[in-house]
Amino acid sequence: MGTVVGVRLADGVVLGADKRATSGSTVRSESVEKLFEFDGPEAGAVAAGETGAIQTFGRKLDTAVRQRGTEQGSTIRIDPLSRLASELANETGVEAVVAARDEEGVARLRAIDSAGGELDDDVHAQGSGRQFALGQLEGLDRDGSIDGAVEALESVFERIAERDTETGADCVVWTLADG
Repeated sequence: MGTVVGVRLADGVVLGADKRATSGSTVRSESVEKLFEFDGPEAGAVAAGETGAIQTFGRKLDTAVRQRGTEQGSTIRIDPLSRLASELANETGVEAVVAARDEEGVARLRAIDSAGGELDDDVHAQGSGRQFALGQLEGLDRDGSIDGAVEALESVFERIAERDTETGADCVVWTLADG
């Protein structure tokens, strides 16, 4: 399953995802894409679950965001993005964290569970290393800027990987500054 996280900082949000895929106790890949970017760099999502389900979630969410952009001609905001992600998470069985700006231009996060439930908070973790991630994220300086968050999240994923065999130490990180 792996682990994905999202954190609200002083000037934006950061999403992170490991790249490991496992089957039972066997590592199948260290290069699975679990991070998706939409509307250029204006919205993002990370997803944890079965590899095929993650890819289906990302592809369908990308299509839905593009279709919405064509119909409405505007950048997607956090509320419609989280609704779309909620429907797709329920359909595919993945857990996700999504990020986009609200109507005032403030970058926001939503955690989406596999049943489609949404949670609005400043720190989110999903997947097999969720508990370890939340413990590590408690120590993160959330008053800092997103510029320093990339290195901090890389360190967090290294520590999660030491305790959760389904989470790899190699991760990808995406940021969205307040607009």
